[in-house]
Amino acid sequence: MNEKKILIVDDDSHFTELLVEYFKSADYDVHVALNLEGAIQIFRSQQPEVVLLDFNMPMVSGEKFLPILKNLNPLVRVIVITGCLEEEVKEKFKDLDYCGFFEKGNLSLEALRQKVDEIS
Repeated sequence: MNEKKILIVDDDSHFTELLVEYFKSADYDVHVALNLEGAIQIFRSQQPEVVLLDFNMPMVSGEKFLPILKNLNPLVRVIVITGCLEEEVKEKFKDLDYCGFFEKGNLSLEALRQKVDEIS
């Protein structure tokens, strides 16, 4: 069985550590980028099926980064994970193609994993 590749793009290292531990324990091939430059480099070299993207990041927000990912691979599946309200994300991402939304404060790792499995 091939491991599913996911890329986590989030500037919160504690949060990314939690996600990495969870997904690695479930036999996913997990990569992490804490910034735009690192994310693009990993995205190009690893070609993940799914990207877990933070909405609020310094330098480049998720809404500006998602089109860059789609330009590199139009078939990439992106799940937005943020501390922001879903309405705010829907407004900012309304013309962007993303597959799911999860709020960090109410995040169920099992529900996130189910969504990743569903779209990959």
